[in-house]
Amino acid sequence: MIEGFLGKLLVGDKHPTKIVGVVNLSEASFYLGSIVSSSDDLEKMVTNMINEGVHGIDLGAQSTRPIQIYDGEGRIDEITELQIIKETLEVTMDILSSYNNIEISVDTQRSAVAEHSLNKGVNVINDISGFKKEEKIAKCIADFDGTAVVMAARNEPGDVYLINDIIIELRKSIAIGNKYGIDETKIIIDPGIGSWEARDYQHDYVIIKNLEEFRILNKPVYVGISRKTSIGKVLNDAPPDQRLFGTLGATIIALVNGAHIIRTHDVKPTLEAVKVAQTILHYEI
Repeated sequence: MIEGFLGKLLVGDKHPTKIVGVVNLSEASFYLGSIVSSSDDLEKMVTNMINEGVHGIDLGAQSTRPIQIYDGEGRIDEITELQIIKETLEVTMDILSSYNNIEISVDTQRSAVAEHSLNKGVNVINDISGFKKEEKIAKCIADFDGTAVVMAARNEPGDVYLINDIIIELRKSIAIGNKYGIDETKIIIDPGIGSWEARDYQHDYVIIKNLEEFRILNKPVYVGISRKTSIGKVLNDAPPDQRLFGTLGATIIALVNGAHIIRTHDVKPTLEAVKVAQTILHYEI
């Protein structure tokens, strides 16, 4: 039986799927509808997600959209990323101060950003490099008894795509977390769905179809399918703003195949689709 913690929230086989809302702080992010460029926009988006029933909010200042698909890298340096996160956390944590059941996670590969976030009270760090960029992130998380979401990576985010290779690299990330003392129940795995520079969008279909293979790692499974290129390809190359219904279809397949946490741009539609699917899956006469 798989069980763990996303911050203070229990996640796993016996618990309803948790929904994490995406807040992109970079104007280079691939989906314009997820970008916030002012404190007012941020407050509106976070408040809306709360009202829609979100369980967690994931803040990311660094765009990692596929360079081979979108023009320009959109990458920023550490000082810029840290400043954006500092300003954003202040607003977000103020909004969430009266909610003890919603977790904030920070999407970063940099230990300085992770350490600042944890020091401010964030409980979850989402590292898409799986500790491969900076192992020190694992130590920071352990020092604050936080949760680590680690995505499969060998050297760069998303540079593995075969199921066995993904498992191998996730094992390495888990081992790094163990080395620095992260609580075993606070390591969550992400197989890495997305059209990363090193691979083709079609690998997403294989990963989603075979999510049950990752149960061998005995960790909660976190997936970010929302409006990705692989969804658009099925829908005649539909742009990100026309991929909602396709995303919901893929999300339900992921849920049935073992996803415990869904990262999404669209909280209410995702939550409702998941709720109906779980009701049917667990219904007994």
